[in-house]
Amino acid sequence: MRERHCHAALLAACFLSISFLLLAGCCGIIEPSGDEANATNQSGEPPQNSPPRVNLELNRTEAPTPFPMSYSYWCNDPDGNLASCELKIDGITYASGASQAALLPEGYEKPDFYWEALKTVGNHTLEISATDSEGLTASKSVEFTVLKGAYLSKNGWYVCNSRPDNPPCDTMLAGYCDKFDETDLAVRQAASQAISKHPGAFSINQLLDIYDYVRANVFYQNVPLDMWPPYYPNQTLATKSGDCKNQAVLIASMVEAIGGSARVLLIPECQHAFAEVYIGKNINTSIISGAIGSHYDTNGKGVTYHSNRNSKNETEYWFIFDTAGGAFPGETLPECLKVNYTFEVRDCSRPLDELRGAESQGTAYGPYTDIDETKVISPGWGWNYWRDPNIGAGGFKWCHFKLSVRSLSPKPLDWHLTDEEGYQNSQAHQSYSSYAHEAQVMQSTYEFDWGKPQRFYIILDNKNQDSSITVRTELVQTCYYS
Repeated sequence: MRERHCHAALLAACFLSISFLLLAGCCGIIEPSGDEANATNQSGEPPQNSPPRVNLELNRTEAPTPFPMSYSYWCNDPDGNLASCELKIDGITYASGASQAALLPEGYEKPDFYWEALKTVGNHTLEISATDSEGLTASKSVEFTVLKGAYLSKNGWYVCNSRPDNPPCDTMLAGYCDKFDETDLAVRQAASQAISKHPGAFSINQLLDIYDYVRANVFYQNVPLDMWPPYYPNQTLATKSGDCKNQAVLIASMVEAIGGSARVLLIPECQHAFAEVYIGKNINTSIISGAIGSHYDTNGKGVTYHSNRNSKNETEYWFIFDTAGGAFPGETLPECLKVNYTFEVRDCSRPLDELRGAESQGTAYGPYTDIDETKVISPGWGWNYWRDPNIGAGGFKWCHFKLSVRSLSPKPLDWHLTDEEGYQNSQAHQSYSSYAHEAQVMQSTYEFDWGKPQRFYIILDNKNQDSSITVRTELVQTCYYS
Protein backbone atom coordinates (compact mmCIF):
# COMPACT_ATOMS: atom_id res chain seq x y z
CA MET A 1 0.00 0.00 0.00
CA ARG A 2 1.37 3.42 -0.87
CA GLU A 3 2.33 5.99 1.75
CA ARG A 4 0.12 8.81 2.80
CA HIS A 5 1.84 12.16 2.85
CA CYS A 6 1.78 14.65 5.71
CA HIS A 7 -0.74 17.46 5.17
CA ALA A 8 -0.43 21.10 6.17
CA ALA A 9 -2.08 20.77 9.58
CA LEU A 10 0.26 17.92 10.50
CA LEU A 11 3.29 19.93 9.38
CA ALA A 12 2.25 22.83 11.60
CA ALA A 13 1.95 20.52 14.58
CA CYS A 14 5.38 19.08 13.84
CA PHE A 15 7.09 22.49 14.16
CA LEU A 16 5.71 22.89 17.72
CA SER A 17 7.24 19.64 18.92
CA ILE A 18 10.80 18.73 19.79
CA SER A 19 10.16 15.04 19.35
CA PHE A 20 10.07 12.86 16.25
CA LEU A 21 6.79 12.42 14.42
CA LEU A 22 6.98 8.96 12.97
CA LEU A 23 4.03 7.73 10.98
CA ALA A 24 3.70 4.11 9.95
CA GLY A 25 4.16 3.85 6.20
CA CYS A 26 4.51 7.66 5.91
CA CYS A 27 6.85 10.55 6.16
CA GLY A 28 7.48 12.42 9.39
CA ILE A 29 9.01 15.76 10.28
CA ILE A 30 11.99 15.90 12.65
CA GLU A 31 12.41 19.17 14.52
CA PRO A 32 16.06 20.25 15.06
CA SER A 33 17.11 20.17 18.69
CA GLY A 34 20.13 20.73 20.95
CA ASP A 35 23.08 22.49 19.32
CA GLU A 36 21.29 22.55 15.96
CA ALA A 37 18.33 24.43 17.40
CA ASN A 38 20.33 26.85 19.59
CA ALA A 39 23.36 27.67 17.43
CA THR A 40 24.29 31.41 17.75
CA ASN A 41 27.39 33.53 17.34
CA GLN A 42 29.06 35.44 20.21
CA SER A 43 26.76 38.43 19.74
CA GLY A 44 23.72 36.23 20.36
CA GLU A 45 22.64 36.39 16.70
CA PRO A 46 22.34 33.35 14.46
CA PRO A 47 25.58 32.71 12.53
CA GLN A 48 25.66 34.35 9.08
CA ASN A 49 26.13 32.40 5.87
CA SER A 50 25.65 29.09 7.68
CA PRO A 51 24.96 26.04 5.52
CA PRO A 52 21.49 24.49 5.61
CA ARG A 53 20.83 21.57 7.92
CA VAL A 54 19.06 18.28 7.20
CA ASN A 55 18.28 15.03 8.95
CA LEU A 56 16.77 11.73 7.81
CA GLU A 57 15.95 8.58 9.75
CA LEU A 58 14.40 5.25 8.70
CA ASN A 59 12.28 3.12 10.99
CA ARG A 60 14.12 0.02 9.75
CA THR A 61 17.07 -0.79 7.52
CA GLU A 62 15.95 -4.10 6.00
CA ALA A 63 12.70 -5.87 5.25
CA PRO A 64 11.25 -8.24 2.63
CA THR A 65 9.89 -6.90 -0.62
CA PRO A 66 7.96 -4.68 -0.93
CA PHE A 67 9.92 -2.64 1.62
CA PRO A 68 7.51 -0.93 4.10
CA MET A 69 9.10 2.50 3.81
CA SER A 70 8.60 4.80 6.81
CA TYR A 71 10.92 7.71 7.50
CA SER A 72 11.28 11.02 9.38
CA TYR A 73 13.13 14.09 8.13
CA TRP A 74 13.77 17.79 8.44
CA CYS A 75 15.27 20.36 6.14
CA ASN A 76 15.94 24.02 7.07
CA ASP A 77 18.46 26.87 7.00
CA PRO A 78 19.59 28.77 10.13
CA ASP A 79 19.77 32.00 8.10
CA GLY A 80 16.25 31.56 6.76
CA ASN A 81 17.66 31.44 3.24
CA LEU A 82 16.62 27.92 2.21
CA ALA A 83 16.35 27.74 -1.58
CA SER A 84 15.48 24.08 -2.17
CA CYS A 85 15.05 20.74 -0.46
CA GLU A 86 15.07 17.37 -2.23
CA LEU A 87 14.38 13.72 -1.47
CA LYS A 88 16.05 11.08 -3.62
CA ILE A 89 15.95 7.33 -3.89
CA ASP A 90 18.93 5.62 -5.50
CA GLY A 91 20.16 9.02 -6.72
CA ILE A 92 16.92 10.00 -8.48
CA THR A 93 14.85 12.89 -7.14
CA TYR A 94 11.25 11.98 -6.34
CA ALA A 95 10.25 15.08 -4.32
CA SER A 96 11.50 18.67 -4.19
CA GLY A 97 10.39 22.08 -2.99
CA ALA A 98 11.54 25.51 -1.96
CA SER A 99 10.78 24.73 1.69
CA GLN A 100 10.25 21.78 3.95
CA ALA A 101 6.50 22.37 3.86
CA ALA A 102 6.50 22.27 0.06
CA LEU A 103 8.54 19.08 -0.15
CA LEU A 104 5.64 16.61 0.12
CA PRO A 105 2.42 18.62 -0.24
CA GLU A 106 -0.96 17.11 0.45
CA GLY A 107 -2.09 14.83 -2.37
CA TYR A 108 1.39 14.36 -3.79
CA GLU A 109 1.87 11.01 -5.59
CA LYS A 110 5.34 9.52 -5.68
CA PRO A 111 6.49 8.36 -9.14
CA ASP A 112 6.56 4.75 -10.25
CA PHE A 113 10.35 4.40 -9.93
CA TYR A 114 10.06 5.09 -6.18
CA TRP A 115 7.67 2.18 -5.69
CA GLU A 116 9.68 -0.01 -8.02
CA ALA A 117 12.78 0.50 -5.86
CA LEU A 118 10.87 -0.69 -2.80
CA LYS A 119 10.08 -3.94 -4.62
CA THR A 120 13.58 -4.57 -6.01
CA VAL A 121 15.72 -6.94 -3.97
CA GLY A 122 19.09 -5.46 -3.02
CA ASN A 123 20.68 -2.41 -1.40
CA HIS A 124 19.18 1.05 -1.86
CA THR A 125 19.83 4.61 -0.72
CA LEU A 126 17.40 7.22 0.55
CA GLU A 127 18.81 10.77 0.63
CA ILE A 128 17.75 14.26 1.66
CA SER A 129 19.62 17.37 0.50
CA ALA A 130 19.22 21.13 0.86
CA THR A 131 20.65 24.24 -0.82
CA ASP A 132 20.44 27.83 0.43
CA SER A 133 20.45 31.06 -1.54
CA GLU A 134 24.22 31.37 -1.07
CA GLY A 135 24.77 28.04 -2.79
CA LEU A 136 25.72 26.22 0.40
CA THR A 137 24.49 22.63 0.62
CA ALA A 138 23.89 19.85 3.10
CA SER A 139 22.80 16.26 2.66
CA LYS A 140 22.29 13.02 4.53
CA SER A 141 21.70 9.54 3.22
CA VAL A 142 20.62 6.27 4.80
CA GLU A 143 20.96 2.79 3.41
CA PHE A 144 18.26 0.14 3.39
CA THR A 145 18.08 -3.40 2.04
CA VAL A 146 15.12 -5.02 0.30
CA LEU A 147 15.18 -8.71 1.11
CA LYS A 148 13.83 -11.57 -0.94
CA GLY A 149 10.13 -12.03 -0.31
CA ALA A 150 8.74 -14.64 2.00
CA TYR A 151 7.55 -17.97 0.61
CA LEU A 152 3.88 -17.74 -0.36
CA SER A 153 2.46 -20.34 1.97
CA LYS A 154 -0.99 -19.03 2.85
CA ASN A 155 -4.03 -20.22 0.94
CA GLY A 156 -5.03 -17.92 -1.86
CA TRP A 157 -4.67 -16.65 -5.40
CA TYR A 158 -1.29 -15.06 -6.20
CA VAL A 159 -0.59 -12.76 -9.14
CA CYS A 160 3.07 -13.66 -9.59
CA ASN A 161 3.87 -10.65 -11.78
CA SER A 162 3.27 -8.42 -8.75
CA ARG A 163 5.34 -10.70 -6.48
CA PRO A 164 8.49 -11.37 -8.52
CA ASP A 165 10.70 -11.93 -5.46
CA ASN A 166 8.43 -14.26 -3.51
CA PRO A 167 9.03 -17.98 -3.99
CA PRO A 168 7.59 -19.92 -5.72
CA CYS A 169 6.54 -16.99 -7.95
CA ASP A 170 10.19 -16.13 -8.63
CA THR A 171 10.91 -19.50 -10.24
CA MET A 172 7.58 -19.53 -12.06
CA LEU A 173 8.28 -16.14 -13.63
CA ALA A 174 11.80 -17.23 -14.51
CA GLY A 175 10.38 -20.18 -16.45
CA TYR A 176 7.41 -18.47 -18.08
CA CYS A 177 8.09 -14.73 -18.46
CA ASP A 178 9.86 -14.88 -21.82
CA LYS A 179 7.70 -17.69 -23.23
CA PHE A 180 4.78 -15.41 -24.12
CA ASP A 181 5.73 -14.44 -27.66
CA GLU A 182 3.05 -12.79 -29.76
CA THR A 183 5.55 -11.38 -32.25
CA ASP A 184 7.04 -14.71 -33.38
CA LEU A 185 6.28 -15.28 -37.07
CA ALA A 186 5.14 -18.89 -36.57
CA VAL A 187 2.77 -17.82 -33.80
CA ARG A 188 1.30 -15.03 -35.92
CA GLN A 189 0.87 -17.34 -38.91
CA ALA A 190 -0.88 -19.96 -36.78
CA ALA A 191 -3.17 -17.32 -35.27
CA SER A 192 -3.98 -15.92 -38.71
CA GLN A 193 -4.78 -19.38 -40.02
CA ALA A 194 -6.92 -20.16 -36.98
CA ILE A 195 -9.18 -17.10 -37.35
CA SER A 196 -9.44 -17.17 -41.14
CA LYS A 197 -13.20 -17.90 -40.94
CA HIS A 198 -13.77 -14.83 -38.78
CA PRO A 199 -11.61 -11.97 -40.10
CA GLY A 200 -11.91 -8.44 -38.76
CA ALA A 201 -11.85 -6.98 -35.25
CA PHE A 202 -10.72 -9.12 -32.32
CA SER A 203 -13.81 -11.10 -31.33
CA ILE A 204 -15.17 -13.96 -29.25
CA ASN A 205 -15.47 -15.95 -32.48
CA GLN A 206 -11.71 -15.69 -32.97
CA LEU A 207 -11.02 -16.86 -29.42
CA LEU A 208 -13.02 -20.03 -30.04
CA ASP A 209 -11.16 -20.44 -33.35
CA ILE A 210 -7.81 -20.41 -31.50
CA TYR A 211 -9.05 -22.99 -28.99
CA ASP A 212 -10.16 -25.24 -31.86
CA TYR A 213 -6.87 -24.79 -33.70
CA VAL A 214 -4.66 -25.76 -30.76
CA ARG A 215 -6.87 -28.69 -29.82
CA ALA A 216 -6.81 -30.00 -33.39
CA ASN A 217 -3.13 -29.40 -34.16
CA VAL A 218 -1.21 -30.02 -30.92
CA PHE A 219 -0.98 -33.58 -29.63
CA TYR A 220 -1.05 -33.88 -25.85
CA GLN A 221 2.23 -35.06 -24.35
CA ASN A 222 2.20 -35.66 -20.61
CA VAL A 223 5.11 -34.11 -18.66
CA PRO A 224 4.88 -33.27 -14.93
CA LEU A 225 4.22 -29.61 -14.28
CA ASP A 226 7.41 -28.99 -12.30
CA MET A 227 9.84 -31.12 -14.32
CA TRP A 228 10.66 -28.74 -17.20
CA PRO A 229 9.86 -25.14 -18.06
CA PRO A 230 7.47 -24.71 -21.01
CA TYR A 231 8.60 -24.63 -24.62
CA TYR A 232 8.58 -21.44 -26.60
CA PRO A 233 5.28 -21.38 -28.53
CA ASN A 234 7.02 -21.75 -31.91
CA GLN A 235 8.61 -24.98 -30.64
CA THR A 236 5.20 -26.36 -29.70
CA LEU A 237 3.92 -25.46 -33.17
CA ALA A 238 6.95 -27.09 -34.80
CA THR A 239 6.68 -30.36 -32.88
CA LYS A 240 2.85 -30.33 -32.93
CA SER A 241 2.94 -31.73 -29.41
CA GLY A 242 3.11 -30.44 -25.88
CA ASP A 243 1.84 -30.93 -22.38
CA CYS A 244 -0.61 -28.70 -20.51
CA LYS A 245 1.82 -25.85 -19.86
CA ASN A 246 3.08 -25.81 -23.46
CA GLN A 247 -0.44 -25.67 -24.83
CA ALA A 248 -1.34 -22.96 -22.30
CA VAL A 249 1.58 -20.74 -23.33
CA LEU A 250 0.79 -21.29 -27.02
CA ILE A 251 -2.86 -20.30 -26.55
CA ALA A 252 -1.87 -17.20 -24.57
CA SER A 253 0.64 -16.16 -27.22
CA MET A 254 -1.82 -16.67 -30.09
CA VAL A 255 -4.50 -14.68 -28.24
CA GLU A 256 -2.06 -11.82 -27.72
CA ALA A 257 -1.05 -12.04 -31.39
CA ILE A 258 -4.62 -11.20 -32.49
CA GLY A 259 -4.94 -8.33 -30.02
CA GLY A 260 -6.23 -9.97 -26.85
CA SER A 261 -5.01 -10.55 -23.31
CA ALA A 262 -4.34 -13.89 -21.67
CA ARG A 263 -2.71 -15.46 -18.64
CA VAL A 264 -1.56 -18.90 -17.51
CA LEU A 265 -2.73 -20.43 -14.23
CA LEU A 266 -0.29 -22.80 -12.53
CA ILE A 267 -1.88 -25.13 -9.97
CA PRO A 268 0.71 -27.36 -8.28
CA GLU A 269 -1.91 -29.23 -6.20
CA CYS A 270 -3.38 -30.87 -9.29
CA GLN A 271 -0.13 -30.77 -11.31
CA HIS A 272 -1.78 -28.82 -14.09
CA ALA A 273 -1.61 -25.53 -15.98
CA PHE A 274 -4.02 -23.91 -18.41
CA ALA A 275 -4.65 -20.60 -20.16
CA GLU A 276 -7.38 -18.12 -19.41
CA VAL A 277 -8.43 -15.43 -21.87
CA TYR A 278 -9.72 -12.01 -20.90
CA ILE A 279 -13.21 -11.34 -22.26
CA GLY A 280 -13.97 -7.89 -20.91
CA LYS A 281 -15.34 -5.77 -18.07
CA ASN A 282 -18.91 -5.72 -16.76
CA ILE A 283 -20.13 -7.96 -19.59
CA ASN A 284 -23.01 -10.38 -19.95
CA THR A 285 -21.22 -13.73 -19.54
CA SER A 286 -24.13 -15.56 -21.20
CA ILE A 287 -22.89 -14.19 -24.53
CA ILE A 288 -19.83 -16.40 -24.53
CA SER A 289 -21.34 -19.19 -22.40
CA GLY A 290 -24.16 -19.53 -24.91
CA ALA A 291 -21.73 -19.47 -27.83
CA ILE A 292 -19.68 -22.25 -26.21
CA GLY A 293 -22.80 -24.30 -25.47
CA SER A 294 -23.93 -24.13 -29.11
CA HIS A 295 -20.48 -24.71 -30.59
CA TYR A 296 -19.37 -27.67 -28.47
CA ASP A 297 -20.86 -30.84 -27.02
CA THR A 298 -20.75 -29.90 -23.34
CA ASN A 299 -22.89 -32.84 -22.18
CA GLY A 300 -24.82 -30.50 -19.93
CA LYS A 301 -21.71 -29.33 -18.07
CA GLY A 302 -21.37 -25.73 -17.02
CA VAL A 303 -18.89 -23.24 -18.44
CA THR A 304 -16.31 -22.06 -15.89
CA TYR A 305 -14.77 -18.62 -15.70
CA HIS A 306 -13.09 -16.43 -13.08
CA SER A 307 -13.89 -12.84 -12.23
CA ASN A 308 -12.28 -10.18 -10.08
CA ARG A 309 -12.77 -6.53 -9.17
CA ASN A 310 -10.21 -4.04 -10.41
CA SER A 311 -9.18 -0.74 -8.80
CA LYS A 312 -12.10 1.03 -10.50
CA ASN A 313 -14.58 -1.46 -9.01
CA GLU A 314 -15.17 -2.99 -12.44
CA THR A 315 -15.64 -6.73 -12.78
CA GLU A 316 -13.12 -8.39 -15.10
CA TYR A 317 -13.98 -11.77 -16.66
CA TRP A 318 -11.53 -14.52 -17.63
CA PHE A 319 -12.65 -17.76 -19.33
CA ILE A 320 -10.75 -21.04 -19.00
CA PHE A 321 -9.18 -22.25 -22.27
CA ASP A 322 -7.75 -25.66 -21.37
CA THR A 323 -7.09 -27.80 -24.46
CA ALA A 324 -5.24 -30.44 -22.41
CA GLY A 325 -7.63 -31.00 -19.50
CA GLY A 326 -10.95 -29.90 -20.98
CA ALA A 327 -13.15 -30.80 -23.95
CA PHE A 328 -14.44 -27.27 -24.54
CA PRO A 329 -13.65 -23.70 -23.45
CA GLY A 330 -14.73 -23.28 -19.86
CA GLU A 331 -13.83 -26.82 -18.79
CA THR A 332 -10.76 -28.08 -16.94
CA LEU A 333 -9.93 -30.91 -14.54
CA PRO A 334 -12.50 -30.74 -11.72
CA GLU A 335 -9.83 -31.19 -9.06
CA CYS A 336 -8.13 -27.98 -10.25
CA LEU A 337 -11.11 -25.81 -9.34
CA LYS A 338 -11.09 -26.60 -5.61
CA VAL A 339 -7.52 -25.97 -4.52
CA ASN A 340 -5.71 -23.99 -1.85
CA TYR A 341 -3.21 -22.27 -4.13
CA THR A 342 -3.46 -20.73 -7.58
CA PHE A 343 -0.53 -18.94 -9.19
CA GLU A 344 -1.18 -16.56 -12.08
CA VAL A 345 1.54 -15.69 -14.60
CA ARG A 346 1.23 -13.14 -17.40
CA ASP A 347 3.39 -11.76 -20.17
CA CYS A 348 6.08 -9.84 -18.29
CA SER A 349 6.54 -7.37 -21.14
CA ARG A 350 3.03 -5.98 -20.58
CA PRO A 351 1.67 -3.88 -17.71
CA LEU A 352 -0.78 -5.76 -15.52
CA ASP A 353 -3.52 -3.21 -16.17
CA GLU A 354 -3.16 -3.47 -19.96
CA LEU A 355 -6.18 -5.64 -20.75
CA ARG A 356 -7.88 -5.90 -24.11
CA GLY A 357 -11.30 -7.51 -24.26
CA ALA A 358 -12.99 -9.27 -27.17
CA GLU A 359 -15.74 -7.75 -29.31
CA SER A 360 -19.05 -9.50 -28.63
CA GLN A 361 -20.81 -7.95 -31.65
CA GLY A 362 -21.57 -10.67 -34.16
CA THR A 363 -20.81 -13.58 -31.82
CA ALA A 364 -21.64 -16.83 -33.59
CA TYR A 365 -23.79 -19.42 -31.83
CA GLY A 366 -22.70 -22.52 -33.64
CA PRO A 367 -22.03 -24.10 -36.01
CA TYR A 368 -24.52 -26.63 -34.68
CA THR A 369 -25.60 -29.74 -36.58
CA ASP A 370 -29.38 -29.58 -36.55
CA ILE A 371 -30.09 -32.46 -38.93
CA ASP A 372 -27.85 -35.44 -39.65
CA GLU A 373 -30.05 -38.24 -40.91
CA THR A 374 -30.36 -40.94 -43.55
CA LYS A 375 -33.81 -41.84 -44.90
CA VAL A 376 -35.15 -44.33 -47.43
CA ILE A 377 -37.78 -42.69 -49.66
CA SER A 378 -40.17 -44.98 -51.51
CA PRO A 379 -40.85 -44.59 -55.27
CA GLY A 380 -42.94 -41.50 -55.99
CA TRP A 381 -42.92 -40.37 -52.36
CA GLY A 382 -41.18 -37.64 -50.39
CA TRP A 383 -39.89 -36.69 -47.00
CA ASN A 384 -40.21 -33.35 -45.16
CA TYR A 385 -38.17 -31.57 -42.50
CA TRP A 386 -39.30 -28.38 -40.80
CA ARG A 387 -37.57 -26.00 -38.43
CA ASP A 388 -38.78 -23.14 -36.21
CA PRO A 389 -35.77 -20.81 -35.85
CA ASN A 390 -35.63 -18.92 -32.54
CA ILE A 391 -35.76 -15.54 -34.26
CA GLY A 392 -37.32 -12.37 -32.91
CA ALA A 393 -39.11 -11.77 -29.58
CA GLY A 394 -35.95 -12.17 -27.51
CA GLY A 395 -34.38 -14.79 -29.76
CA PHE A 396 -31.73 -14.53 -32.46
CA LYS A 397 -31.71 -11.76 -35.02
CA TRP A 398 -30.87 -14.12 -37.86
CA CYS A 399 -29.36 -17.53 -38.62
CA HIS A 400 -27.16 -18.95 -41.33
CA PHE A 401 -27.87 -22.48 -42.57
CA LYS A 402 -25.89 -24.92 -44.67
CA LEU A 403 -27.99 -27.64 -46.28
CA SER A 404 -26.42 -30.75 -47.81
CA VAL A 405 -28.40 -33.52 -49.52
CA ARG A 406 -26.96 -36.59 -51.20
CA SER A 407 -28.45 -39.63 -52.84
CA LEU A 408 -26.72 -42.80 -51.69
CA SER A 409 -28.52 -44.72 -54.44
CA PRO A 410 -27.96 -44.78 -58.22
CA LYS A 411 -31.04 -42.58 -58.67
CA PRO A 412 -31.21 -38.76 -58.21
CA LEU A 413 -33.66 -36.72 -56.11
CA ASP A 414 -35.43 -33.35 -56.07
CA TRP A 415 -35.30 -30.96 -53.10
CA HIS A 416 -37.09 -27.70 -52.22
CA LEU A 417 -36.72 -25.00 -49.55
CA THR A 418 -40.10 -23.36 -48.87
CA ASP A 419 -42.37 -21.81 -46.23
CA GLU A 420 -45.67 -22.83 -44.63
CA GLU A 421 -47.75 -21.88 -47.65
CA GLY A 422 -45.50 -23.77 -50.02
CA TYR A 423 -45.58 -26.83 -47.78
CA GLN A 424 -49.38 -26.86 -47.59
CA ASN A 425 -49.66 -26.58 -51.37
CA SER A 426 -47.20 -29.43 -51.79
CA GLN A 427 -49.29 -31.61 -49.49
CA ALA A 428 -52.34 -30.78 -51.60
CA HIS A 429 -50.36 -31.73 -54.74
CA GLN A 430 -50.61 -28.18 -56.01
CA SER A 431 -47.88 -26.05 -57.50
CA TYR A 432 -45.91 -23.97 -54.98
CA SER A 433 -43.04 -21.50 -54.89
CA SER A 434 -39.65 -22.26 -53.37
CA TYR A 435 -36.88 -20.11 -51.97
CA ALA A 436 -34.50 -22.59 -53.60
CA HIS A 437 -34.77 -25.95 -55.31
CA GLU A 438 -32.91 -28.39 -57.53
CA ALA A 439 -34.21 -31.25 -59.63
CA GLN A 440 -32.65 -34.64 -60.36
CA VAL A 441 -29.38 -34.17 -58.49
CA MET A 442 -27.18 -36.78 -56.89
CA GLN A 443 -25.60 -34.34 -54.45
CA SER A 444 -26.15 -30.70 -53.56
CA THR A 445 -25.03 -28.10 -51.00
CA TYR A 446 -26.90 -24.86 -50.44
CA GLU A 447 -26.32 -22.07 -47.91
CA PHE A 448 -28.94 -19.51 -46.93
CA ASP A 449 -29.77 -16.90 -44.27
CA TRP A 450 -33.07 -16.89 -42.42
CA GLY A 451 -34.28 -13.86 -40.48
CA LYS A 452 -37.99 -14.60 -40.21
CA PRO A 453 -39.76 -16.01 -37.14
CA GLN A 454 -41.82 -18.30 -39.42
CA ARG A 455 -41.10 -21.97 -39.95
CA PHE A 456 -39.30 -23.19 -43.04
CA TYR A 457 -39.48 -26.61 -44.73
CA ILE A 458 -37.06 -28.84 -46.58
CA ILE A 459 -38.93 -31.12 -48.98
CA LEU A 460 -37.21 -34.17 -50.49
CA ASP A 461 -38.90 -35.89 -53.47
CA ASN A 462 -38.22 -39.23 -55.10
CA LYS A 463 -39.61 -38.78 -58.62
CA ASN A 464 -38.50 -42.25 -59.59
CA GLN A 465 -41.49 -44.55 -59.94
CA ASP A 466 -39.57 -47.78 -60.05
CA SER A 467 -37.11 -47.72 -57.11
CA SER A 468 -36.52 -46.35 -53.65
CA ILE A 469 -33.62 -44.02 -52.92
CA THR A 470 -31.57 -43.54 -49.77
CA VAL A 471 -30.96 -39.88 -48.98
CA ARG A 472 -28.45 -38.40 -46.55
CA THR A 473 -29.50 -34.96 -45.23
CA GLU A 474 -27.44 -32.57 -43.13
CA LEU A 475 -28.40 -29.12 -41.88
CA VAL A 476 -25.89 -27.01 -39.96
CA GLN A 477 -26.95 -23.73 -38.38
CA THR A 478 -25.08 -20.73 -36.96
CA CYS A 479 -27.15 -17.99 -35.34
CA TYR A 480 -26.46 -14.42 -34.25
CA TYR A 481 -28.01 -11.96 -31.80
CA SER A 482 -26.41 -9.04 -33.59
